[in-house]
Amino acid sequence: MSDKKSDTPYYIGLGIIIVIFGYFAVNNVLHYINKNKVVDSNRSEDRVPVADKFLKKFNKVPAFSFVNQQGDTITNETMKGKVYIVDFFFTTCPTICTPMTRNLSQAYDRLKDQKDFAILSISIDPEFDTQEVLSEYASRYQASAPVWNFVRGDKEKTFELAQKGFNAYVGVSENEAVKFEHSGNFALVDRDGYIRSRKVKIDENNENWIYHYSGVNDNGIPAQIKEIVEDAETLLNK
Repeated sequence: MSDKKSDTPYYIGLGIIIVIFGYFAVNNVLHYINKNKVVDSNRSEDRVPVADKFLKKFNKVPAFSFVNQQGDTITNETMKGKVYIVDFFFTTCPTICTPMTRNLSQAYDRLKDQKDFAILSISIDPEFDTQEVLSEYASRYQASAPVWNFVRGDKEKTFELAQKGFNAYVGVSENEAVKFEHSGNFALVDRDGYIRSRKVKIDENNENWIYHYSGVNDNGIPAQIKEIVEDAETLLNK
């Protein structure tokens, strides 16, 4: 028969070990729960971005060179250090360009006073969209360089930049009255020249990274102006 007095220190030691183990186990569980809550809140559709880690980094924008409505040359180097929105358009566009530019003017009004913010609206019809034409078009929307630059350059290089640099469709239309076709999207570029974007819900249980922000209303789905403004502010405040 064992001596109860001699067993007492053993049970006391075992009890202390159990208490210590339980303390750390409970703390780990609480940490895991809180961590999941943070992740879930960051994934909320209504989340206001607080750090650029919520914005995926895509490809770096290839080198480009354009002339804006004031006759100034705009290149990768002049845009370096800026956060800017890019779209492709042409001034005689009879379809989506007008609503795109109107929507983009909302972002301009919201962010034009932010240091290092800019917009680059690139014409895909440089033969018609001369500097004078672009200047008149800019004044129609009360847009001023160097914040909002309406630019033109070599047509072939512009098409290549759109398709390979921004994964944006541009092409010559078979309808002569339309002249050109292009996507109705905007791209967001960070200070280092990389395209950035967010994750959005595609249904109740799934999310997906987007590459572009919609620049026009599409089948009842509103343009993503609020989203691109929020994400531009995130990059500007980095």
